[in-house]
Amino acid sequence: VLEYRRRMAVRWILGGRTTVEVAGLLGVDPRSVRRWVASFLHDGADALVARRVSGRPGKLTGEKELTVINWLLDSPLEHGFLTECWTAPRLVQLIAQHFDIKIHPHSLNRWLNARGFSPQKPQCFAQDRDPDAIAHWLQFDWTRIQRLARQSDASIVFLDESGLLLMPLLRRSQAPKGYPPIMKVRMRHRQHVSVAAALWVSADWQEVGMFSRALLNGYFNNQRIAIFLHQLLRRVPGKVILVWNGGPMHKGEPIRWVQRMYRGRLFFRALPAYAPEFNPVEQIWQFLKDSRLANFAPADANQLFQAVHSELDSVRFDTHRLWCFFHQSALPLPRTLQM
Repeated sequence: VLEYRRRMAVRWILGGRTTVEVAGLLGVDPRSVRRWVASFLHDGADALVARRVSGRPGKLTGEKELTVINWLLDSPLEHGFLTECWTAPRLVQLIAQHFDIKIHPHSLNRWLNARGFSPQKPQCFAQDRDPDAIAHWLQFDWTRIQRLARQSDASIVFLDESGLLLMPLLRRSQAPKGYPPIMKVRMRHRQHVSVAAALWVSADWQEVGMFSRALLNGYFNNQRIAIFLHQLLRRVPGKVILVWNGGPMHKGEPIRWVQRMYRGRLFFRALPAYAPEFNPVEQIWQFLKDSRLANFAPADANQLFQAVHSELDSVRFDTHRLWCFFHQSALPLPRTLQM
């Protein structure tokens, strides 16, 4: 298994993939990938062969090793467990049942780590997510959107909404050992700040901009989104291709009224369902919640509103950051931006 992973890493690097990308696909440190490639370039394919380790023979060898690895490629539900979670104690239980072999969970963790396995946080996707529809959108719809933008000299605008509560997202912070920081937060409350933001690029992908609005203890329904669109179109010159999801706030008579008002200038295009990774505005929310306002415990909603407004206002003038939002999304970008 280790030798196979090394050979795949070298093959992908020689095929043009980046070190970070290959490391992410294999679940290893980028330094390991660089070491494997350097060894291959210096000593050839023999440098990738896995060497046997001297010492007492392992309890899991040969077919038993492959069987355990195949278990990890299956869902835990297929082996009688209640949740989608592989743990060392669960594997120890299966190994004892099938092979009558006793092994300590700590030893099994080291054994798994040596074969390229480590604890991974699951990625959640909606059950209604349609991979075929997403692939169709990437191959055809997104291509048509870019072609229409070039032909009509229209800006491509991405729009999305989000909300922030008084309870912050907690992130690790330096502190003396054994004395974690204590944050006092308001537990019983319904106060919040709703935010709508739009990111746009020019037809030639040379200019980028951002527009946002925040509401204190309110929500963006279709009426407020219609007002947001009216304000947005006063700032983005020329024709606009608006790309957004199929949420209820993006439908209804107020939205149709804006469409009729700006007929010939405003065009709507839909993102694939349950695929937020293709909307670069999602990166704004991640930057705002996970970075700038992480561990921020406001005294009330007014303080949160002021902080959100200040952070978004500063990002609006940071052109480099705005381009980063596009690069951090899964949206296929023109080749000139990928270099």
